[in-house]
Amino acid sequence: MIIVGSGALVWRAAAYAVAEGRTVDAVVHPRGETVPARARSLERRETDDVNELARFLDQACTDRLVCSTGNPFLFRAPVLDLGLTIVNIHGGPLPGYRGLPVAAAVFAILRAEPEFGVTLHRVDAGIDTGAVVDRRTFPLPAAVTLEELLLQVTKSCHEIFVDNLADLGRAAPPIASTPDGPGEYFGMKRLSGLAEHRDHPAFARATDLGVLEGFYPEYATLFAAAR
Repeated sequence: MIIVGSGALVWRAAAYAVAEGRTVDAVVHPRGETVPARARSLERRETDDVNELARFLDQACTDRLVCSTGNPFLFRAPVLDLGLTIVNIHGGPLPGYRGLPVAAAVFAILRAEPEFGVTLHRVDAGIDTGAVVDRRTFPLPAAVTLEELLLQVTKSCHEIFVDNLADLGRAAPPIASTPDGPGEYFGMKRLSGLAEHRDHPAFARATDLGVLEGFYPEYATLFAAAR
């Protein structure tokens, strides 16, 4: 298995998989990312675009399974054409909240969603549009902040990886079990209009990164401007 991603999620996933006796052929992560000490013995590749590593993935992936978690990259034709089984752990409930997990979380709070969640899905040529393999949901307290929601999303993403590790590459259940519709896409363009929600009663909570400001400086800057 090759694991693709960034931050705590990818390194926790790799460490857990190795501890469980799974072969981790490599970890692919963004160029310049700090690698924690516990992962420095693993085979690693850093890149600005995972698709540039298509030949490496094809040759190195012994079980033909690629799992992405905390992944900033989009898989495109060079990789999608290799015949690999690629799964992604998405920090939001699909299909309703496609796109960037932080943006999705902001709007989930603004909409006073009663629950949120994370999703394990197959990767196809779209963005978070592949068949859903597993979902986990959790309630959203009425006073939840963005900081609290993102911490819960991170925790749940790791848990869904752990719970599915033995059979990550299994087929998705029948399409009837998936909610209808393509859902919505939440990206930076959606956040560019955030100032329009400045008077929303949940706006302060929806833009409160708390201790996570240092991890998401670009969002902290955007939220400050919207205020």
